Parts: sequence; C-alpha cells; structure tokens
Amino acid sequence: MKSLKSIKKPVIITAVSALAISGALFSQSTYAAQVTKPIQAVYNNIKIIYNGTEVPYDAKTEPFLLDGVTYIPLKLAGTALDKKVTWDGTNKRVVIADNGVPIDQSTVTALNNQITTLTQELNTAKAANTTKDATIAQLQKDNQTLKDDASKSSSSTLKDLQKQLNKDYSDSYNTNSDITLDGNKSDITVTIEMTKSRWDDLSDSRRESYLEDIVDDILKEYKDADIEGTVKNSSNRDKLATFTTNSKGDVTIKKLASTLDTSTIQRNLSDRYGTYSGVGFDFTVRGDSSEATVDVYVNSDDWNKLSNNQKNNLTDGVINYLKDRESVSKVVGYVRNKGNSSQIITF
Repeated sequence: MKSLKSIKKPVIITAVSALAISGALFSQSTYAAQVTKPIQAVYNNIKIIYNGTEVPYDAKTEPFLLDGVTYIPLKLAGTALDKKVTWDGTNKRVVIADNGVPIDQSTVTALNNQITTLTQELNTAKAANTTKDATIAQLQKDNQTLKDDASKSSSSTLKDLQKQLNKDYSDSYNTNSDITLDGNKSDITVTIEMTKSRWDDLSDSRRESYLEDIVDDILKEYKDADIEGTVKNSSNRDKLATFTTNSKGDVTIKKLASTLDTSTIQRNLSDRYGTYSGVGFDFTVRGDSSEATVDVYVNSDDWNKLSNNQKNNLTDGVINYLKDRESVSKVVGYVRNKGNSSQIITF
C-alpha cells in the first residue's frame, strides 16, 4: 500500500468533483467563504475497468480511498462513459451532458437540395408515364377500331359470298340446302341445312363432291382461310355430319353417331330377305349409325343348301342396305343357327 498523503481539497462537492463508486455523492453545500481542510487519502493502484477495458489515467487523475470510499475524478468517469464533463467556475457547478454529433448546416442544405431535385425528377417521370399510358390507351382503342372495321368488312363480304353459294348450290345435287357462312377471312365456319332424307340420298362420294365444290368456291375468295363446317337436319337442326378441309380444299367428313330405328330396319330386312332363294331368314339389329351389328338367323341345313354366290349376295345386300339406306358407317354381321344361335359365319 502506498504511504498516506496529505492533500488539501475544498470541502464543498463542486470543488472536489469526485464520484463515489458506492453510488453516493457528497451532498452539495454552500458556504459563505471557501475553507481548506487537510484529508488523509490512500492511493492503492486502483484500476478502472469499463466493458472489459481498463481506463487509463495519470498521476493527477488517479483514484483514491478516503474513509473507506473510493473516489474517481468525475471527468475521468465521464470520458469513459462518453459523457461531456465541464466545470462552471462562475456558479461552481459540474455540468455533465451527452456528447452529440454537431450538425453542419451546409450538409443539411445540400441534403434538402438533393431531396428537392429528386422530387422534381420523380414528378417529371410520373408525368411522362401518364402521357405514355394515355398514348397506349389511344393506340389500343385505334387498334380495336381497325379490327372492328375489318370484321365488319369481312362479314359484309362473307354475306355476299353466302348469297352466291346459296344461289349456286340450293338445288345442286338435289339437296335444296341453305348455306350460312360465319367468321372472318382467316377462319370460316360453314353451316349447311337440308332434310335428313336428302342427305341420306347422297352417296358418300357425292357428299364429298358436294362439300368440296362449296369449299373450292370459298377458297377462290379466301385462299388462306381455315374452313370447317356442319351439316344439319333442317327439320330439327340435329347434326348430320361435320367436316374439315385442308389447304387444297380436300374435305374430310365425320359422320355423327345417331340412334337407329332397329325395329324398322329389322322389318325392312325381313321384307327384302325374309325369304331368299327359298330359304327363310330372321334378322336382329343393334348399335348406332357409327357401328351396327346384325344377326342373321337361318336353319343350318338350309344355309348349307345355298351356293356361295347366293350366300355372298345375301350378306352383301344386308351390309349395303345398312350403309346406304341407314347411313351406318361400319357393319358387323353374323349368320347364326336358328336352333341354338351358334355362329355359322361372320361377314
């Protein structure tokens, strides 16, 4: 331990300017006159640690012990805690304040000017965007107007072509048809209405020729058009067939499956072939217009009496009737024994 030193210090706290580690400050007192008093201070190499780091000091600011209390110069403690400590000699006061960062007015002015410039640029950009939006809206409107005008023009031209097609094909092929064109010069939909009986009267080849003639006339006016169409029953507007075309005008017809009047078909087959070459036959039919199955019942002994030519004429006649008269796309037939329904042949 260091030897005791006699130090003269003012008694009033504003003159001593010391901080007690215990947390208590000397009470501030005011006297009419300054008094000096000798004290016994103990210097014991006291260390000050702030956040793990030792705070340096010199001989003038070294902490000391007095009557069991450790004293540290207030300015030393304030510096360690990033506080500003000053002595007000006039009023004999120690003033402690936070250290602040001085604000340079020129910096503030420069920042304000920058904000003003950026705000002006932003407003200019907004105005430009508003102008662009208005321009885009006008262009879209003009484009739609052009499309509408083109559609009206195309529609008007299609109606003229429609009139000509009806004039040319109303009685052509004995169809007594009505033709309607819809769409535009790039995509044209054809609707043809006629009675089912007139459509059924046309063979497959004549149907194809009839539709291809119509398509060829359309392609003469609209060579790049995609054309598809529907044939409808004029009585009830049921679809009879649909068709598509290629760039050469070739037509592909797709027949639509429809319910067959099997009772009528069986009766008609019986009228035609119920007794054939002296042999009795019965018929049952099931399916639809896309595919029908017909069973021909006959006594096996009677069947064997027929020549191959007679057998072929019978089965071919049944198939042709179903395809040509009933518009069945595919026919599957069986000749069966009347006695046990066993299969004799397939045709």
